[in-house]
Amino acid sequence: MEIIEVSVEYPSGLVITDRATLITGLDQVCISERLGSIIREFSTSEAPPVYAGRAAGRSVTLHANPDGTLKFEGEWVDVAENDQGGLWSRLGAMINAPTRDQRQQFGRFMHTLSAASLIGAIGFWHSTTSWTTGNILSEANLILAFVLTFYVGMVSMNGE
Repeated sequence: MEIIEVSVEYPSGLVITDRATLITGLDQVCISERLGSIIREFSTSEAPPVYAGRAAGRSVTLHANPDGTLKFEGEWVDVAENDQGGLWSRLGAMINAPTRDQRQQFGRFMHTLSAASLIGAIGFWHSTTSWTTGNILSEANLILAFVLTFYVGMVSMNGE
């Protein structure tokens, strides 16, 4: 017997994590009564969830049995190969290898910043009466920010 971490993920985005007992000889996972009652309660209003188990740096997909236990549906996979991890590992993956949707959202955000820089440069141009060195540098910085954020937005969208 071994204690593993069980995650129950519903299509609506709700994720419930609890500990359960793994019976290695039967490839069976016994969940707590508390988690079982929550799953039964949500079964009336939610679509069926996806079950996953984690233990000792490995994860496995689980299948629900009618008696309330969970059974192995596949092989154990190293967590490093899996996308499950903490907040920092997810942020690192988002920056190092963003998905198409994340690139799209980042590109839109960069284009919003470029529009703000352009509007700021135009407003600064019209409101400035005496052009000192500081004012010229501020205007140049706003124009540079516009060009850079527009370019980064185009590159991140990658023509999509």
